[in-house]
Amino acid sequence: MHFQSEGDRVKKPIFGVVCFLSLLGLFILAAFAALPEGLDRLDPALRMLVVDVVQPEGSPVSVQSYFDANRYEVTVAPESGETRIGVLAKIAGGVSARNYAGLPVLGNTGSILSLDVTPLELVRLLEEDDLIYVEPAWRAEPHLDVSVPAIGAAEVHGSSPAILGEGVIVAAVDTGVDYTHLDFRYDANGDGFEESSRLVAIWDQTFGVFGVRYTQEEIEADLADGHGSDAGTVRQSDRDGHGTHVLGIAAGDGSSSGYGFVGVAPKASLMMVKTTFFTSDILRGVEWVFETADSLGFPAVVNLSLGGHEGPHDGTSLFEQGLDELLDVPGRAIVVSAGNEGDFAIHASATLAGSSKSYDIVANETQVEMSIWYPGESRFTVTITPPGEQGIAVPWGTETGVVATSAGMVRVDNAWVGPNPNNGDNEAFVRLYGLTDLTGWRITISDAGGGGTFDAWVTSATATLIGGDSDSTVDEPGNADHVITVGAYTTKVTWPSENGNQDYSSEYTVGTLASFSSRGPTRDGRLKPELAAPGVWICAALSADAGWQSVFVHPDGVHTMELGTSMAAPHVSGAIALMLSVNPDLTASEIRNILTSTAVQDGRTGSVPNPSWGWGKLDVAAAVQEVIESGPEPPPETEIPVILLATNPVSGIAQFVFSTPSGTTTATLRIYDVAGSLVYATAVEPGGGNVSWSLRTDRGETLASGLYLYVLVTDRGVSKVGKLVIAR
Repeated sequence: MHFQSEGDRVKKPIFGVVCFLSLLGLFILAAFAALPEGLDRLDPALRMLVVDVVQPEGSPVSVQSYFDANRYEVTVAPESGETRIGVLAKIAGGVSARNYAGLPVLGNTGSILSLDVTPLELVRLLEEDDLIYVEPAWRAEPHLDVSVPAIGAAEVHGSSPAILGEGVIVAAVDTGVDYTHLDFRYDANGDGFEESSRLVAIWDQTFGVFGVRYTQEEIEADLADGHGSDAGTVRQSDRDGHGTHVLGIAAGDGSSSGYGFVGVAPKASLMMVKTTFFTSDILRGVEWVFETADSLGFPAVVNLSLGGHEGPHDGTSLFEQGLDELLDVPGRAIVVSAGNEGDFAIHASATLAGSSKSYDIVANETQVEMSIWYPGESRFTVTITPPGEQGIAVPWGTETGVVATSAGMVRVDNAWVGPNPNNGDNEAFVRLYGLTDLTGWRITISDAGGGGTFDAWVTSATATLIGGDSDSTVDEPGNADHVITVGAYTTKVTWPSENGNQDYSSEYTVGTLASFSSRGPTRDGRLKPELAAPGVWICAALSADAGWQSVFVHPDGVHTMELGTSMAAPHVSGAIALMLSVNPDLTASEIRNILTSTAVQDGRTGSVPNPSWGWGKLDVAAAVQEVIESGPEPPPETEIPVILLATNPVSGIAQFVFSTPSGTTTATLRIYDVAGSLVYATAVEPGGGNVSWSLRTDRGETLASGLYLYVLVTDRGVSKVGKLVIAR
């Protein structure tokens, strides 16, 4: 039985390199008939695995031979030796249960599930009628002295009242955080020691099977005992330093030294997900941040200074769809670095009309993977030509199997089972591996019917294309519809270091776009990035567990220099935290519109919007002012709520007296610590009166001595913030 709609699988003879447009034999047809239905719902890399598991040709299939554990989420159970693959699965209508098709749901954004599957369980998934598509979880790569004033944040910090990010969570999914760093701590009791942590929680996904989560109380207990990452309860560390640096840019308070390296939102509450960088874990981390923020009644912004090029670059990958689904309620934002491939030729594109286009492949390692995307109604042929040999032609609707050449192995799936169901387009997936010759390879894309435009990317980041370009190199997940994607420009080229003064003025020019900053547009023509922010030689928090060259470490020993769009994104994350502290109900779309409408255009950006700068340079002051001006009109000064303490300091019970404007229907007393974390909230009589507080949190925990803030929030306005001192 022959399923023409699902294409032909062309098995090529080992060591035989021929153009294969020949008829298939009866043996191959019979074997093809045994393949499971629904292969069009699998990513090509997963499809290759399933086909070879169902139709083994010799020795048993090894999952590791298909998925490099350094790039994909592959785990081996220590007891059974069973190999599992992390995947993202899209389900029609979504799933609310904790299991799907008999498999535990590890993460759920709505319709996108994170699952761990064996190859045979992957086959079983295809039996589910509501399954739309499955893609493997791949590993993303982790991509403020001068920079903070340059974006106008210092102006916001100095306003009256100061806007510093109180009442907002700034989170990062990254390499971890040095929770002992003083830029993330504060002195709650006024004794001169910063014993309290602004970190609400940490999730270390890299520890054990499910990771370990640490609470603010556990962090502060370790700080009180003088512990670091090598002792006590909280054993999370940041040996890379990337996450600590990113969080410092977004929200460090600069208290670790006298040099004033203050981040953009220095009073925001903080969270860190130390991630494995697999897309499934990244999604789970973002989901956890928003769930935690919701439980605390806080808006939140999540910084993703990471990415890669697996996916169609049009917002329809399951990774990007999942992030968009998490932004469906107000008070949430996700910021993504654009990527650092702005000066690498890893992309190629051309419009074909009965013609062809060829590119030479220069590999840097022994394996190269590429994806070519083209219209679903088109019929393109992909030809791989090994060094000194004949080309291997792969027409639309065919898959080669493994082809051995004198220079390495080739395997191509050219939309074997038809268009991708997420976007209706064809994908040709190319894998070259075991390469003995890294040069002399060529790829040719030819129009065999229908015509149209193709876009190709090197997805393994181990090769470049001669004749290619660096257009449309915004990393996944920066092509998602509702995330804010950020490019990088230069604000500093010289700095003092532990190894003397450094000068990079010959390589970078202040005010210009960084050469490495990835450019848009998306494959479907949307403009990305949204804007640019400082990302070249940014000085921010240095993790004590990270080893850095002395030429980058500031003389204070606790801050360091780094560059990349990874450093640009947290400037925008901090800016959004300031915006949300003014209006916590902003939606992702409103945040995007404000940031782009207030971005700066100058002689360096040229006419905007454009695929390099987006709408221009970040202007925090203008964005925050726009939020203030676009907010609801406050009630007259004479009719704002008023709340006062009967006595202050307090030791056992705090007694408040309050009044509200006429017509008030709801009123809530809120108590915050000085880091901006909500510790207690209770509804009070809307007509005014008295209320008592037992100095305990909502969970009944006794609060330590120190300074706290109180405010009365009503539907007719908000009272002035008061200070309360607990002195036991």
